[in-house]
Amino acid sequence: MARTLQNVIQQEKLSSKPVTVINRPGGGGTVSIAYINSHEGDGHYVAVQALPLITNRITGLSTLGVDDVTPLAVFVTEPVVFSVPGDSPIKSGADLIQMLKKDPASVTMAVSSSPGGQSHDAAALFVKGVGQDPKKMKVVFFDSGGEALTALMGGHVTAAATPAGVVLGPSQAGRVRLIAIPDGKREGGALANVPTWKEQGVNIDFTTWRVLVGPKNMPPAEIAWWDNVLQRATASPLWAAALKRNLWTADYQNSTQTRAFLQGERDRLSPLLNDLGLAK
Repeated sequence: MARTLQNVIQQEKLSSKPVTVINRPGGGGTVSIAYINSHEGDGHYVAVQALPLITNRITGLSTLGVDDVTPLAVFVTEPVVFSVPGDSPIKSGADLIQMLKKDPASVTMAVSSSPGGQSHDAAALFVKGVGQDPKKMKVVFFDSGGEALTALMGGHVTAAATPAGVVLGPSQAGRVRLIAIPDGKREGGALANVPTWKEQGVNIDFTTWRVLVGPKNMPPAEIAWWDNVLQRATASPLWAAALKRNLWTADYQNSTQTRAFLQGERDRLSPLLNDLGLAK
């Protein structure tokens, strides 16, 4: 996401200064929040965040959360996809459901998030929807979808729940099999043939999202600069092409809207994580 934004800003000449992307992984995004907040109030330092921005604080994994950043934009929503190795005896979502009903501990699920993050939430909701205790399923946490897919393709886990973008290439190469998405309705394009869990008898509806945040106490002028640049960037044909390529759904919201959105997500996710036994 960050590199896509970098490319659009540079190609469309939306900034007079160079844009550099650096990796600060770890802690479901908390390492990157700590990094940008070492430059408090400076809008030259921003970070792409996902659901753990909300959930890490609720689950007690971090003392950092949405109150410790300056919300700048919601970019996209993105489906979570459940997949199995290409040579797995699991041929469909129904097969995985039967395994879970027989013995939840027989399934090892790779998730590309910290506990309580987007992929873990999707996996836990699925297990709960099957009528089993999510805490009884073996979950292996990875810092990225790519790492989770590597474990899946290596046969180290039974299944994986990851953002859609990381599984498309391996699925087209036959290395993984896409068995379900937890959306309310089928996706289009490259995911059109992937059934929802609802179609397979599990009533869940869940998607994840990506946002841009800055350090806390950013001045209004710098927030306004980002609002202007991001509105223009997300209106670019380059951005539209990237959305299609990465299986993202456009959902741009400006800084004011994003602040309200994140507060709403915190209100929505708190009871959900409590129900799943993850809230602290």
